[in-house]
Amino acid sequence: MDFQESKTKENLARSFAAECQEGARYQFMAKTAMQEGYVYMSGLIRTLAHNEMAHANQFFQKIVELGGQDVRNVDIKAGYPFKNGTLLDTLKFESENERMSGESIYPEFAKIARDEGFKDVAQLFDMVALVELGHQKILTQLHDNLCKKKLYKCKDGNTSIFKCDECGHIEKGKQAPQECPLCHMPQGYYRIDVTLME
Repeated sequence: MDFQESKTKENLARSFAAECQEGARYQFMAKTAMQEGYVYMSGLIRTLAHNEMAHANQFFQKIVELGGQDVRNVDIKAGYPFKNGTLLDTLKFESENERMSGESIYPEFAKIARDEGFKDVAQLFDMVALVELGHQKILTQLHDNLCKKKLYKCKDGNTSIFKCDECGHIEKGKQAPQECPLCHMPQGYYRIDVTLME
């Protein structure tokens, strides 16, 4: 199929726009986390923002590669979410967005790309879908642990190693100290245990 006439071209453009917006929303969320004292979490969320912009770049490159000089403007019609609220609200909201992208949107775009003969684009959508599901898992863990006030506590009451991300001081215990005994930074500087894949 001719790329210019394909649904895949539109899906790539939609994905580019969505990933750019996701990256921006994560930057906003990271700022909120920082304001609430969750410095390490803010860094984790900024990493997710960086991931989304890397996805956007891949979608952009595919459009340019397949469309050549003929892609000046791609008209797309799509809905994009706008949600404001507390850190807990946005963690939950973005977790659901990531789940939809990983389970529904990108797999459907991959199927369309395969049907239209763009196997490399289908593979790209499949790979991004897996990353989005990883993001969903991270955001869900952060939300649940923050909600239950277990963000800086060991699972099942065991002891663990807690490392201050500011100075590198290590403490062993059932929870991270309220303040680092070395650099005196608050608990929000301690690393948060998140699991990417099971």
